[in-house]
Amino acid sequence: MALALRRKREGLTGDEEPDLTPLIDCVFLLLIFFMVTTVFIHAKGLDVDLPAESQATEQQDKKNVNIHIDAQGRIQIGGEDVVPAALVERLKGAMKEANNDNIIIQAHVDCAQEHVVLVVDAAKAADVAGIAFAKEEAL
Repeated sequence: MALALRRKREGLTGDEEPDLTPLIDCVFLLLIFFMVTTVFIHAKGLDVDLPAESQATEQQDKKNVNIHIDAQGRIQIGGEDVVPAALVERLKGAMKEANNDNIIIQAHVDCAQEHVVLVVDAAKAADVAGIAFAKEEAL
């Protein structure tokens, strides 16, 4: 009886529950606040342009045009000896066969620089787009 009397004094009966409306209002206000103040950051990445299939097959068809100059100054294109007088024509033919406008020059450490300059000049005369120099690694 004392419990029932105390509940009656406090204003609570056994079947009443606390009013949750103010709590729900606060939760919705917090939700709206966080939605409005949230900054959506877009992650920056690299834009990649994938090649079309025709360009991909064209890239696969390309082969390297390798020019090797040995210690005595002999010039080889694709393993075949070339005389300096025929170097421009042979370069044009090798680039057409390889479907590549770039060449790779690999000169021996002991060869004279005049042979390398001769090949570079011939490459310019043959309208080579790019020249790369490869280095022989010491064993």
